Amino acid sequence: MISKTIVVAIAVAMSACAARTQNGTASSVAASSAAFDQYATFSFGFSDPPEPGYQVTTRSLEVQRRLRGIVKSRLERAGYVESPQSSDFVVKLATGMVAPTKPNRDVERSEPTPALGYIGVHLYDAQTASMILQGSAVAEIDPAHIDDALLERGVEHMLSGLPTARKKLAASN
Repeated sequence: MISKTIVVAIAVAMSACAARTQNGTASSVAASSAAFDQYATFSFGFSDPPEPGYQVTTRSLEVQRRLRGIVKSRLERAGYVESPQSSDFVVKLATGMVAPTKPNRDVERSEPTPALGYIGVHLYDAQTASMILQGSAVAEIDPAHIDDALLERGVEHMLSGLPTARKKLAASN
C-alpha cells in the first residue's frame, strides 16, 4: 500500500483522473513511467488492505469476489487477457467500510452519518512490483446490501483512463 505522503509526493509526476458518481467519488492515479503500451496480460494477486480509516468487514470478501468479476470484465473489454501464470501486471483489490455512527442524543440536530464503503483497484508491474495505477472509490452504502451497479460504476470510473491493450499476444503467435 502506498502511504498518503508518498502518494502526494508522487502525484506531481503522475497523471490523475477523478469523477463524482451518484453517491460517491472515484479516482485513479497512474504512474507516468508505467509502460502501458507493453502490457497485454494481467493476473490477480492477494488483496491490499483498505485505506486508513476503513475497516475490513464480514462482507469484504463477498465484495471482493464481485469486484474481481467486474474488474476482469473491464480489463478484457480494454483488450487485456487474464494470464495467471505469466502476466504483465498484477491486480490487487481492496475493500473496507466506515460504519455509520448513531445520532448523539445530547446534541441538538445531530444526524446519523451514513456507512461509507471503500473499494480499491491497484495495478502493479509484474516484473518490478511497482504500483502503476491506484484507483479508489468511496460511496455511501447500505451495509446490509452489496450494490453491484455501484461497484460497476466505481470500477468504470477508476479504469476509464486505462489505455487499450496492445495486441502483442496475437502478433507473437
